[in-house]
Amino acid sequence: MKRLTLLIAFLSFLNAFSQDDEYSKPPIFPECADEVIENLRECFNATLYNFIIDNYKVSEIAKSEEYSGKIGVLFEVDKEGNFKVLYIDAFYDELRNETNRVFDLLPQIKPPTYNGEVTFSQYSMEIPIPLQEYQAISQGEKDISAQEQVSELEIIAKKEFDSINGSLKPYEDDEYSSQVNIPFTHSAYSRFDRSMNLVGTNSHTAAKPFVYADVSKYHDFAKENETLLKGSDSWWSRKLWDEHLVQLKGKDYWFTIDPIFDFSVGKNTDSDHDGTFNNTRGVYIQGGLGKKLNFSASIFESQGRFPDYFNRFAETLKPFGPDPGVIPGRGIAKRFKKDAYDFPVAEGYLSYAPADFLNIQFGHGKNFIGDGYRSLLMSDNASPYPFLKLNTKFWKIKYTNTWMWLRDLRPEVTEDGAFLTKYMANHYLSWNVSKRFNLGLFESVMWTNTNDRGFDVNYLNPVIFYRAIEFATGPDAGNAIIGLSSKFKWNDQVNLYGQFILDEFSLNDVKAGNKSWKNKFGFQLGAKYYNA
Repeated sequence: MKRLTLLIAFLSFLNAFSQDDEYSKPPIFPECADEVIENLRECFNATLYNFIIDNYKVSEIAKSEEYSGKIGVLFEVDKEGNFKVLYIDAFYDELRNETNRVFDLLPQIKPPTYNGEVTFSQYSMEIPIPLQEYQAISQGEKDISAQEQVSELEIIAKKEFDSINGSLKPYEDDEYSSQVNIPFTHSAYSRFDRSMNLVGTNSHTAAKPFVYADVSKYHDFAKENETLLKGSDSWWSRKLWDEHLVQLKGKDYWFTIDPIFDFSVGKNTDSDHDGTFNNTRGVYIQGGLGKKLNFSASIFESQGRFPDYFNRFAETLKPFGPDPGVIPGRGIAKRFKKDAYDFPVAEGYLSYAPADFLNIQFGHGKNFIGDGYRSLLMSDNASPYPFLKLNTKFWKIKYTNTWMWLRDLRPEVTEDGAFLTKYMANHYLSWNVSKRFNLGLFESVMWTNTNDRGFDVNYLNPVIFYRAIEFATGPDAGNAIIGLSSKFKWNDQVNLYGQFILDEFSLNDVKAGNKSWKNKFGFQLGAKYYNA
């Protein structure tokens, strides 16, 4: 068998005088203890090299493929005389693993010294494959090598990419304790609605969507998820049933990526078209950076045809331009084939919790206020819009501020071919008066870009009464409304709830019964029965 050889280039010590042999002494193997100082470095080189070639086993794949090249090794001899590999550059993983194995076999030796003091030394060497006999390095080659110092920063930099994979941890459903929103649908929220409405809880259930950290105090998501696991060992089955498609977790970050598919077909009787269908594909991303900042993004591409009454309603909302209508809750739709619609939707937000009592969100999506399926105060029937939201919780109160940038799609109010910009600001204060009764106070103001004022900074104040500000900016500068919500927990199974909203009110006109335009108000009453 061929002997392993190597043309070694040992680098100097990593200190200011590392090249000066007058003050430095290399590590010493026992075999070199009797050598004179001038021969110590050469003895160290030869002894280390011979140890490596005596123990090195070239991998079968390198032999079978007749590989010819070099293995680059950075290593250190520390103050205790132990060898420590810092970095290996090899064409095959098998050669890298074998190099690590051989270096682990090296004995503890006498450590290097500088100016008589014990220190550490770092070196680089190249192991050529196929193996060769050791050849002493000429003085000229030594001089060249001595000028190539290996800095500690370079060593760390070369290991940075590989260290990322080494720092990964098992993903442990981190979203369940995060500031990520639970995607809002009434059917999904019904899973934990009863738990949050038990008599005696201090939860606030009107302002939605909720973040996982708030709901996890009442509902065990991890336990619920365990009941859904299939327990399959195959990759495809695990990704389909038990895991996110992509899930990564490091020291201070995590994120997941999942595809979304929703396909359905139906029959619409007494209709001119063939039937109904929905074809949605999408991607949902969520993650966290540190413990306080989370993010989420989703994009959906959908085509669909709906029941006739829905199609007709969507087209009554026809926006300015060539598009035929607006799909409620989704957005503008373009024509797909003859009688269907194509409607892409994108949502995303950042969620930041600088303190336990405060959550700040900035994004593009939808919000909802109410305990019923619909809301008079703030509905999720709108298309996604840009928003800034603050949720503040303390004592028995949750205070929600929402600022929104909206678009009026009607053709008659377009400006220079663009949709009219409108702005909206909401305050909603939820107060748990008792362990059974919740009272909510609501106010909202909407205005347009009159006088080019844009987003009026007057409404950025989170604790001001909007009606007074709206009055002070002019009679036609905006429209403010106020509202009231309430909820009573009859028991753990039954809740009663209601809303009242008021725009304008004239008692004389109410008494006159003439249906005056001055009287604009509405109310909602409802009940929920859990586990019926």
